[in-house]
Amino acid sequence: MSEKKAKEKREKDKHKSEEEDEEQSNEENNNNNEIDINEEEDNIQGNDLTVEELKEKIRRSGVLYMSRVPIGMKISELRKLLEDYGIERCYLVPLKKKMEIINGKKVQAYKEGWIEFNDKIYAKLAEYQLNGKPIGGSRKCPYRDELWNLKYLHKFKWNDLIENITMEKKIQEKKLKIEIAQSKRENDFIVKNYEKSKKFLNKKKNIENEKGEN
Repeated sequence: MSEKKAKEKREKDKHKSEEEDEEQSNEENNNNNEIDINEEEDNIQGNDLTVEELKEKIRRSGVLYMSRVPIGMKISELRKLLEDYGIERCYLVPLKKKMEIINGKKVQAYKEGWIEFNDKIYAKLAEYQLNGKPIGGSRKCPYRDELWNLKYLHKFKWNDLIENITMEKKIQEKKLKIEIAQSKRENDFIVKNYEKSKKFLNKKKNIENEKGEN
């Protein structure tokens, strides 16, 4: 193998390895982004805080709504950008089957998101200082010139978000069951008519055969 071909093969293998690492990173981000209702309940039940302390923690917390997530932004990057404000957790809504190409790599695209902070004072501060301002970052950052879109949600807590997601999931499951039942009825109707049509044609053919014999 010539030196040129060997170099091309190394470059190809390196590019393939980078793509695999990126896909794995996207998958990990998506897994970390999922809100598991049972896990949330376990976290509350297994917490060392007393009921009063837990109520106080929930009361002090604040949630920001992010109406638009810049293309190329990862959950880990969002956490890093807001860590000085005491970010607790975040949930970004992925655009299903929507992958964007950034610097030749596939990245998951997100529609909107919710961000919880330990203290609502810092949540309000984040909105005041960042909303409408450029996100910033290095020159290579694909969204450095885009603006923050943040809105503080008064009297809205993380549990409200979980309840909304649970309700939407139940509605989607109910719609799916209705669609499956309707599809089954339509399929049964088609099969039934086909059987009737088949019997009618066979009967007609037998009558024609009997006439031909006579």
